[in-house]
Amino acid sequence: MIDFESLNRAYQRDGFYSLQLEVGDRCHQGCIYCYMNALSEIRNQLTGDIITDILYWSRDIGISAIEWLGGEPLIRPGIFKFMEKAGELGLRNNMWTGGLPFSDKGIIERTVELCQHGLISIHLSTLDTSLYSLMHPDRPVRDIDTILEGVEHALKSGYPPGQLINSVTFTGLQTAEDMIRTMEFFYENYNILTSINVYHTYMRPGISDKQLKRFIPRPEEVSKVYNSYRKLTGSGKLPMNCVNKQYCSATLAVLNNGFVTPCATIREENDHMNVKQKGLDRIVEDNREYLTFGLFKNMENLPGACRQCNMNSECWGCRSRSYAAGSGIYGQDPRCFRAGVN
Repeated sequence: MIDFESLNRAYQRDGFYSLQLEVGDRCHQGCIYCYMNALSEIRNQLTGDIITDILYWSRDIGISAIEWLGGEPLIRPGIFKFMEKAGELGLRNNMWTGGLPFSDKGIIERTVELCQHGLISIHLSTLDTSLYSLMHPDRPVRDIDTILEGVEHALKSGYPPGQLINSVTFTGLQTAEDMIRTMEFFYENYNILTSINVYHTYMRPGISDKQLKRFIPRPEEVSKVYNSYRKLTGSGKLPMNCVNKQYCSATLAVLNNGFVTPCATIREENDHMNVKQKGLDRIVEDNREYLTFGLFKNMENLPGACRQCNMNSECWGCRSRSYAAGSGIYGQDPRCFRAGVN
């Protein structure tokens, strides 16, 4: 649930609408394509004091919504206390969960309560049991039912389907047809929309570049998925991100190690931009153009294909896909099928 008036106002003034806040990196879902390489044991986790400070800073710099991220945020001790504090400060709570904690109905109901003015996103990229096992080799296929039953309980608890999202990652491990079936299932059975994320090429420890390339979907497959989604929902133009460029510009992230970046999928570490050493308000003030992709607000600075695209009023490609491919945050989105790139 996005307040587009607040979002557009933030974009116009080079401000911020939302903060992606990674409370820790622990997760049990075992997605082998995970952009942050989340593991079952804690490696990095923000302290409670830092999280609380971030919430106050967020209010002070005009943030409207907190995007609770992990790892799996719902297994972070004290998560509901932090969400309560966000609500007290007038911030919307948006929960981005893999969905496995929804095996506990009490967790579902508490999440529904605290996200009543925001949204809840779950993650189920396929309903095919063999594909699920391929993507999550250390997990039982029963996970699919656990996530779906959690969604159904949230809906029965009165949570509006318009505030629920299935955030999917489309990889080369599955066909466009399988991704389309998953999107259609959620829309036709629950009236829930999908947020499409096309795989980001990130190095994962122990996995070679050659192995990572199998996660990259072909441009024609990406095109099929986008066009089917557009027809399914009656959407007109559909940006190459899960959101429009205004949202990307007006969002910033605090990673689980304290580093501040323009997006949680941009895994950059700058020693001068860490909330463990400096307040978020100071970091934002000193690095506003970088954090808002300010250079791209002048369309003359867009990559050549983007300058010619009829969607550049709402899309400038995915900045983190450019970054992950080694082109920096201002390069061409390598997964954009409209640009005819590979």
